[in-house]
Amino acid sequence: MPRHHDRRGQVPDRPGPLRWMRSLCPGLQSKRDSPEGEGMSLKIMISGTGGQGILFTTRLLTGFFVGRGRKVVTSQIHGMSQRGGSVQSSVLVDAGDSPVIGRGDADILLGFEPVETVRALDCASARTAVFMNTTPVIPFVLSQQYVQKQGPGTYPDLAALGDTIREVTPSLFQFDATTMARDAGSSKSLNLVMTGCLFGTGIIPGSAGDFETWFRENGNPGQGEPNLRAWAGGVALGKRLNPVEQER
Repeated sequence: MPRHHDRRGQVPDRPGPLRWMRSLCPGLQSKRDSPEGEGMSLKIMISGTGGQGILFTTRLLTGFFVGRGRKVVTSQIHGMSQRGGSVQSSVLVDAGDSPVIGRGDADILLGFEPVETVRALDCASARTAVFMNTTPVIPFVLSQQYVQKQGPGTYPDLAALGDTIREVTPSLFQFDATTMARDAGSSKSLNLVMTGCLFGTGIIPGSAGDFETWFRENGNPGQGEPNLRAWAGGVALGKRLNPVEQER
């Protein structure tokens, strides 16, 4: 069942998917403070494996947007959340009551793992911005094939995966978020690197500063400092991806 999150009670009709996302192909543009961005729907698909913090990321984004008075519908739409299993989650902001992101309807695809990013490509189109962590999580079946000498146990070539994504959208941003999280103090902070990069680009409503303030009050205190360092690293990376944000 979809989960509806709304602090306002009633939600006025909103325009369709983020028109300002269509400008991503020639270069990212900032809509962080845009009144237009505040009035648009937003559809985010998050894809990865169990143990990478997919569902926690969903809760963070939901809490932040609900706190800004937006209506949010979320759903874990595929996979198993145990470690290593495929997980996909959707976050839809002011986009109606359905938790499903239709074929080609995603504005943003957050890919925590390369193969799982490609697995979620059905939701992407030429206007979708894809943020992909380049560190693979080797599936159990490949590990077993290698150990038992039943097959090559070969993970797909990363460059080929990138080419597959670019056949759908030119807006692919690849970075090693796993290493960034480890350098910040904990590999469990991968989700904060990914989320920080997203906010750092300025392509979604709400500033990185607003989210950080909200996270300090509502986030996970158990991973406090590593999470904040990972978040800051992700934000800095996002700003480098978008020259407009570097000037802020």
